[in-house]
Amino acid sequence: MSNSPLLTATQPLAAQVGGHAGVQMTEDGSLLLKPALPHEIAFYQQIASASDHDALSKLRHWIPKFLGVLKLEGQLKDSNGNGNEGNGNVEVVPVHGRIAPEEKESLVLENLSHGFVKPCILDVKLGTILYDDDASPEKKVRMIKVAHDTTSGETGVRLTGFQVYSNGSPEPILTPKSYGKSIKKEQLLDGIEMFFPVSSAPYLTAPNPLESSGSEVSKPHPGLPPILLHRVLTTLEADLEELKTTISNIEMRMVGGSILIVYEGDWERASNAISAPSGTARTEEDEDEEVEVEIDENGQIVLESIPDETTEEEEEEERQAPLCSLSLIDFAHTRLTDGAGADEGVLKGIQTMIDLVRQRKDKIAAMLPSDG
Repeated sequence: MSNSPLLTATQPLAAQVGGHAGVQMTEDGSLLLKPALPHEIAFYQQIASASDHDALSKLRHWIPKFLGVLKLEGQLKDSNGNGNEGNGNVEVVPVHGRIAPEEKESLVLENLSHGFVKPCILDVKLGTILYDDDASPEKKVRMIKVAHDTTSGETGVRLTGFQVYSNGSPEPILTPKSYGKSIKKEQLLDGIEMFFPVSSAPYLTAPNPLESSGSEVSKPHPGLPPILLHRVLTTLEADLEELKTTISNIEMRMVGGSILIVYEGDWERASNAISAPSGTARTEEDEDEEVEVEIDENGQIVLESIPDETTEEEEEEERQAPLCSLSLIDFAHTRLTDGAGADEGVLKGIQTMIDLVRQRKDKIAAMLPSDG
């Protein structure tokens, strides 16, 4: 036990653009602790245990790596007594009164934005139906109205929120949930263009950032250069097509689930990552990797079954994020529906995203320098 690494003090997820508040990340930023109800935990466990011939196993390729469940009978508190604000190890302290069910268990997941220097992140809510079958009549009426009044009902998507970076700024530009709720179908492409801005940098001195020096690549212009952005969009379009195929073969209903898109906003890092595969491509070895989460006798959170130690160079290589990634997240209201077919509302949303990304890609393609 003493040789096992400790899960050090957590802090709120800084790059959360959608979903409910309360998600914490570890001090090194590699893991997330997401409060979850039993239904979502069970769904992650179903995916993890699905056999290779089960269509559900294909979702392992698209979801955050699931490392286990953290069960709390108290609250997290820093060993220096200041909540989670210090640098001490996390300890669990008893609390008086009842702990809410959604605060009692947390999913331990990989942080999908970890390793990106300037993670540009978009949360896209999927589906045309926004309520569970067991929702109250009042909630069904309310959510039907939400779908009708937003882009969800007609297109199967709603831009929940996003952040983008300028190459010369350390702080992201945030677009809140209210934007996605306010726009109509015809404005979705405007939102996609806001999330995938293109740099206005001239190509007179540096036509290809992949062949530019570090100083040239780091010139402060908003958005990625066209050649890099085109590669991002090409990769994401292919990923979306593959995801659509996967979802079409799974009989389930996904209410409130999202696509999470992350791409590198730092020019130099994006240039270095351009030959790397999409972040959605996980090997079987990655998927089979398991980590157990326990609390020791001193109240410290311990990660067991850690993979073999790596060298500093290997650790640095592991932290190198890909150019972009696409994942499915948020399964609190997802359930399997044997015999009912695939979720057509979700498939409609994925097709909408394919069309939007393709339109943006085609527009960027017209900006690329001619081979001739």
